[in-house]
Amino acid sequence: MTEQDELLTLLNRRIDEVTKLVKEQNADAILIFNQANYRYLTNFTGEEAQLILTVQSDRILLSDSRFADQIKFEAPGELKVIMKKTNQDEEISNQLKALNLNKVLIEGEFVSAIELAHLQELNPQIEFATCEELVERVRNVKDDLELDALRHAIDVSMDSFNGILPLIKPGAVERNIGAKLDYLFKINGGDGPSFDTIIASGVRSAWAHGVASDKMIEDGDMVVIDFGAFYHGYAADITRTVAVGKVDHEMYRIYEIVHEAQRRGIAAAIAGNYGKDVDQAARDYINEQGYGQYFGHGIGHGIGLEIHELCQPALPFGKQKLVNNMVHTVEPGIYLPNKGGVRIEDDILVHDQTPETLSTLPKDELISL
Repeated sequence: MTEQDELLTLLNRRIDEVTKLVKEQNADAILIFNQANYRYLTNFTGEEAQLILTVQSDRILLSDSRFADQIKFEAPGELKVIMKKTNQDEEISNQLKALNLNKVLIEGEFVSAIELAHLQELNPQIEFATCEELVERVRNVKDDLELDALRHAIDVSMDSFNGILPLIKPGAVERNIGAKLDYLFKINGGDGPSFDTIIASGVRSAWAHGVASDKMIEDGDMVVIDFGAFYHGYAADITRTVAVGKVDHEMYRIYEIVHEAQRRGIAAAIAGNYGKDVDQAARDYINEQGYGQYFGHGIGHGIGLEIHELCQPALPFGKQKLVNNMVHTVEPGIYLPNKGGVRIEDDILVHDQTPETLSTLPKDELISL
């Protein structure tokens, strides 16, 4: 079987799973606007398209002439391609009318109220119903192609992190370290950063999302580095906390607490458990150690074609039952205002009763630079 045949087999499997969910809502088709979702179902990576997928597995991709050759190269299988020349809603409506559909689902998170109203006006014969994260429910469980891409993204990220460790020293500027890390993602074979790289030192290490700034690193700083590369569209997400010189004794203590909390959270990331079980395993330990009030965010989220999956209102991580081949983060942290913080984050593959930690950078002891 050629690579193209293998890809088409995977795409058809994904399409079958999505159309099952569409049928469960008594609909004839789904209209997809989310780039990650139409990429998942067609392999087209361009940033401007809409996809109509029917319960008969018809795929109609609407894009424009900028992407004509790219679509031919990337998207295998029976795919009808429409190069839009006029109003987008009218082009979509023409295809919907030709399909003689009664009920169409539409991604509520990615279409405006104005556009939905316009589509309804143009298609009075069709019942439109918004849906939340329908394709994402299938995307939660990764297939072999996705797992390979995720592993590669994680490897690129770890290699790049090791490349910037020598730069972390007194006098170094957070932004310069972040820029070097983003550069190494591409040099090491990735597609670039999967989110704005966080380099937060000193009191800024207590800022959970302290994106790299102009602050200079000082002796005695804790430095939280939250980073990840894209590879073939799939995102890694890792955090390590390091010390520059000798840091306050309490910071060593909270590092040990966060490390143990993460170990317990990962141990709970087994098939059949829920995300809340992972959270509770880590959070209970932090509470027991007297730092519960300083761990304010959730324990993790899914990763894949988007850096944050399994974290939206329709599919919160805490309410998600874990099944094999889900990949999610486990990232407890303690953040002491005006003093500093610690976070440790790894990417975890759910595998029966033995979670696999895909990101393997050292963490058992606080790294002092």
